[in-house]
Parts: sequence; structure tokens; C-alpha cells
Amino acid sequence: MKKEIIKQRIKNSGLIYTLFYYLCRVATLMGEKCVCFFIRHFGGLNENYIVFKNRQQQDFTDNARALFEYLYENGYSKKYKLIWLVSSKKSIDKKTYKNVIVATAENKYGWTSPRAFYYGNTAKYFFYTNNTANLNRGAAKGQLVVNLWHGCGYKDSTHKNKKIQYSSSMEMFDYALVPGELFVEAKARYWECDQSKILGIGYPRYDWLLQKNLDKRTIIGKLFGADMEGRRLILWMPTFRKTSSESGFDEGDIGLKYGIPVACDDGCLEELDRICEETGSLLVIKRHPLQAKENDGQKFKNIKFADNKLLDKRNVLLYHFIAVSDALISDYSSVAVDYLLLDRPIGFAVGDIEQYREKRGFIFDNPLEYMPGQIIYTFEDLKTFIMDVCQGIDRYREARHKLMPVMHNKCDNYCERIIKNLGIKKER
Repeated sequence: MKKEIIKQRIKNSGLIYTLFYYLCRVATLMGEKCVCFFIRHFGGLNENYIVFKNRQQQDFTDNARALFEYLYENGYSKKYKLIWLVSSKKSIDKKTYKNVIVATAENKYGWTSPRAFYYGNTAKYFFYTNNTANLNRGAAKGQLVVNLWHGCGYKDSTHKNKKIQYSSSMEMFDYALVPGELFVEAKARYWECDQSKILGIGYPRYDWLLQKNLDKRTIIGKLFGADMEGRRLILWMPTFRKTSSESGFDEGDIGLKYGIPVACDDGCLEELDRICEETGSLLVIKRHPLQAKENDGQKFKNIKFADNKLLDKRNVLLYHFIAVSDALISDYSSVAVDYLLLDRPIGFAVGDIEQYREKRGFIFDNPLEYMPGQIIYTFEDLKTFIMDVCQGIDRYREARHKLMPVMHNKCDNYCERIIKNLGIKKER
């Protein structure tokens, strides 16, 4: 346990909270040892348990939720016990999802219940999106562990950064998912595993992205009010630079106002606000969960800022929100790769690309070769992209179509394909 981490926790949360946190950690470790001892001597694998674990404090979201909902809605719960290991039990509505088991893992006080360790170690299937949190460290023989992950973009591994508290439980899997064959080698290198463990069959959340019956007006209205419902929606989703915590990421010291490159000051956003007003457009800047919130930007009329809290509060799934947008601005994030499936304009705001290359690096020698859209280095480039979108001009359709089969393994039902690949069958 590093003194620096303890000092930072005391500084952020206070001495009493820190003491309570570490007491919970000690109790958690004792509970884990007891449960693992019991399983090792008296327990075994339960063929009908399927466990889902998302990122700490994010719980009922992303690929784990998409796969869970597919299983639940298609009758798999008649054969299997579907089990969630979550930071907060309130994240899952037990009235909506009946007969689903929920156990506490990695809550805000550092506590994981013995019940979570029991299910984590005895489930036949263990699905996670970031790391297992060592919840299955003493797993019974025969468990199948699947890393659903949270996206493949352009950023390189952070393993070289010694400040990162990298957990080996991130790579405790039998299989991991990527969008297509292009990412198999890169992720095998990232996790230092054999390429046969990387399945280029896409993510469960792609079914949300390609859902046919989404109502754009309703989604925009729920988030930003009825006066925005008929607007053309341009979504800006930058990856994080400066983080909101002492994470140790090297790119965390790239300071940008509002967390976005190219349009880094109020003057630029004021001009974009005028352009959006004139063209009847809405520009939404969706903050990355790790991005430090330094400016709320609420003074703009046609530019809105959004985060996961807003989406959760209004009961809108992120990938439904992405699905109803007319164009995307991103940079090195995996969302740009995902967005290819919609075949709509993408702008890549890469004004800090050389600084980012130095700080974090890329999985491709030349990442620009795999960015089928407007490359945005300057504010003038950004305005050109936005005006093209507003006028219905799509200059990079051919480039997207050329890269699509390279970057994706597209299908009509991703969850179904994943389940079939893993050999999970429901009752006849």
C-alpha cells in the first residue's frame, strides 16, 4: 500500500472516511479468503450461474447490460440464474428485472460482500467489461471468463506507464471481444495473450446502436427540452485528457478548456453557437467519464454539455443517444470506430495528435489511415465539417465503406452471435 495513495485519499475524502474505507478493505479480503476456502473444499461450479460485472461505480451499463438484457428478454433466465455484481444495488430495478440476483461488489466504501465472491467463483460464465476485480480469483474448475471490454479505438496500451495501478485481473479471461480482425493483434499484444483468445465478433451494445425503432425527437426532448427536438444533432465525444482523479495517465496533464481540442476557448464556442443557431443544429459535447469537469459551458444556447449522470437521470442509454445523432466528432476514442456502423459523417479533432502520441501513443503507426472522415487540426477545419453536415455534404462515404470490412465484422444481431460462439443455450 503506497503512502502517496493513502495521503491522496485522506486529502480527497477526509481521515474518518479513509479509515472506514481501509477497514472495509480488510473485511473484504477476509471474506474472500473464507469464501474461497469453502468453495475449494466443499463447493464447485454451478452450470446455471451467469455473472455480469461492469466497471466500478458504473454498474448497469455498457456491454454487460446489453448482453444481460438480450438473455433476459429471450428467455435464458428460465434456465440460468442471471447475477449482477454491482457497486450499488439501486442501479438495477428489481421490479423490472424479476428473479435477478444482485450482490454488492466494489462499493464506494471499498466493500465487497462474501455473497459476491461466492457467485463470482462458482458461476459457469463470468462476463466483465473492464476487469474481474479478482471476484473470481478462486474460481471453481470449468468457469468460462469473457472480457466484453469497452471499445477498441486508436489509443495504445497504458502498461508502459508505471504510475498506473494496473490490475492483472483485466486479462483474466478465456476470450475477449473486439469489433473486427484489425484489432485482434493489437489487443493480443495489449493483454499479452494468444490471438486465438481474441474474438473479432463485435460488442453487445452494437445491437443498441443499430436498433430500428428509436425516436430521435423523444430522446433529444428528454435530454435538452422540447425546443431542441427538431434539430440536427451533432455529437462531440472526445476521449479524456485531464482526469478528475489522480489516475496516473500521462495524457492526464493535457489541459484543454472544456476538455476538447481545436475549439479550446469561449470565443470559438460562441462562434459555433451562432453557426448552430443559423443552421438549426444542436451541438452536444458528451464528456468522457474520466474527464475533469472544469467548465460547465451552460451559457451557450445551441451547445449543450452532457455526461453519464444526465443520461441516467433522464433514462437514456448512451448508445441510443449516439444512434440518433446525425454526425460525430471524436478523436482517438473507440466511439469513432463504433460509429462506422451507422455510416454517417465523422470528424476527427486531432489538434493535439503529436502531444498525444508522445504521452500515450497509438496502436497504429499511422492512425490517420484508419480515420475515414474529416481530419480536424484547426478551428477552420471544424467549421468546415459542421457546415458540411448542416448542408448534407458527406465527403468521406467511400472511405468509410472501404474501411468498414477491415475494422468491423458486421452482423444483424451481435448478442445472438456472441451467445452462439460461446455455446450458451436456453431451454427448448
